[in-house]
Amino acid sequence: MSHKLKVAFCCNIRHADDEFNIEFEPEETIEHVKHGIEAAGWEYLLIEVDENCYENLKKHRPDIVFNRAEGITGESRESQIPAFCEMLGIPYVGSGIMANAIGLDKPTTKMILEYHGLKTAPFQVLESFDEPLRESLTYPLILKPSHEGSSIGINWGNVVNDESTLRVKLSEMLETYKQPVLIEKFIDGREFSVGLVGNYIDSEEPTVLPILEVDFTNFPPELGRVLGQKAKSVMDDSSNKCPAEIDDALREQIETHAKASFKALDCKDWARMDYRYDSHGELYFLEVNTLPGIDYDVVRDELSFYPMMWYALGKKFPDMVKGVIEVALRRYGIV
Repeated sequence: MSHKLKVAFCCNIRHADDEFNIEFEPEETIEHVKHGIEAAGWEYLLIEVDENCYENLKKHRPDIVFNRAEGITGESRESQIPAFCEMLGIPYVGSGIMANAIGLDKPTTKMILEYHGLKTAPFQVLESFDEPLRESLTYPLILKPSHEGSSIGINWGNVVNDESTLRVKLSEMLETYKQPVLIEKFIDGREFSVGLVGNYIDSEEPTVLPILEVDFTNFPPELGRVLGQKAKSVMDDSSNKCPAEIDDALREQIETHAKASFKALDCKDWARMDYRYDSHGELYFLEVNTLPGIDYDVVRDELSFYPMMWYALGKKFPDMVKGVIEVALRRYGIV
């Protein structure tokens, strides 16, 4: 490529601090991404995800889009920017239209992994208050919105131990989130987050970054052992261990499952996955994030798990930005 590479960072910008804006990028994170792109010697362009997004992509025609866009509305909103890019023939970082749609659909993700023989917690999806619960699902259970990310709608109060409590919570969530509710066996145990970078191309496979463990030891009792939005708001560096203190056998088990899940879900370039490991030595997949959070906001003391994993490698935020974009460039044959 003879000209300077033009990289567009495409994201939702956080204009409020409510529950539904928590997925969006704060200004400080955007500035760090800008620095990372420019430090790599590339031209930086910011395209906000709004009603003008498609026209701005069409107008500016970047060489590649660094996609961190949650989209605007709908249960497949995370597929909107990949769809725009594919319509316009613009390369982009990250998973494709289908993988992003599946990643935001927790039940479908779990069904695909079960098909591939990859363990997830037993579950059922309820779409109405009076729909019966399968007898095979035993308490405790946890309720989650089927089509949300960033722990939206998930807290310790979602863990229920009896039918009456389940029905109250189910009614509340159906009314609040206007979508089916995932009812899942609550796996009490150690929680791990796993980041990946790379692709399955020829003989290559994605690299698993240092595994992070969430340490619930110092969580206030009212937050329990669930990494929900309330818990995230009080977490500090002591709540996370990265790299996790685990033996080689468990590390290999987690890495093997994560790479197999990455392939089964057709992820591209990068992803982050959450797991629970119970007292019986069983590992359960919880969910995938095809658009890993990269918050780096020293004002709010926010550092997302994915950049933490790069820091555990001795890398910095600009290294992460450059590394993820370069993986996508190689996939497209641009470099």
